Amino acid sequence: MSISKERKEQLLKFQEKYNLKFKDIELLEQAFIHTSYTNENNLDEKMSYEKLEFYGDAVLKLAISDFLYNHFVDYNEGELTKLRAEIVSDKNIFEYAKILGFEELIVLGKNERKQGGAKKESIIACAFEALLGAIFINYKKQGYEKVKSFLEQNFIDDILSVDKKIRTLNPKAILQEYTQGINKKLPEYILVKEEGKAHNKNFWVDVKFNDEIIGSGCAKSIKKAQSEAAKNALKKLDLIEE
Repeated sequence: MSISKERKEQLLKFQEKYNLKFKDIELLEQAFIHTSYTNENNLDEKMSYEKLEFYGDAVLKLAISDFLYNHFVDYNEGELTKLRAEIVSDKNIFEYAKILGFEELIVLGKNERKQGGAKKESIIACAFEALLGAIFINYKKQGYEKVKSFLEQNFIDDILSVDKKIRTLNPKAILQEYTQGINKKLPEYILVKEEGKAHNKNFWVDVKFNDEIIGSGCAKSIKKAQSEAAKNALKKLDLIEE
């Protein structure tokens, strides 16, 4: 694989910035080569990131499982699986890759680049997994620990904050879990008022616990207003992010 002087300097700067050292710079380059480039230039598909991605996907899931198992010791298998699925989703990995500057590093065919491939979630997320695969291979026996270290140094806050983001999806259930953990009592939802015509009403709901209003919400249905009240209560209790 022929790498230009400018490209080599770009890759060397990347690995220096993120505390990486590849014995073979071509292995690092491979992690950024999309199949559109190999196809367009009549190159062997093995030169693209696909096989590295296969490896990196497995290493990523193992490393994230390791983080979650050790950080969320009270979570059951189902909760840990839900967190891991969110963390390793293309949506999140794409955000991690953008932080590392993958949009400038990815190597695409001319047509794919014209079609905005450098900003495509699926392409960039796959390249991120390929990079992890390359790191794993490059560091051999220390490969797994190096991948874990790379993720921890750059993304541990993002990884662990996913828990709070997921909690916003079902605030009533989380609030109920919280109150029952204190004194086995349930939060009480009170319809305060409703305004508007029958087909376009607004509902205001308060949620009480231990005779104290801990959150309020307003929405187009009582159910959604209750959910908003629970969400605001969780924010007040610092159980989810603002």
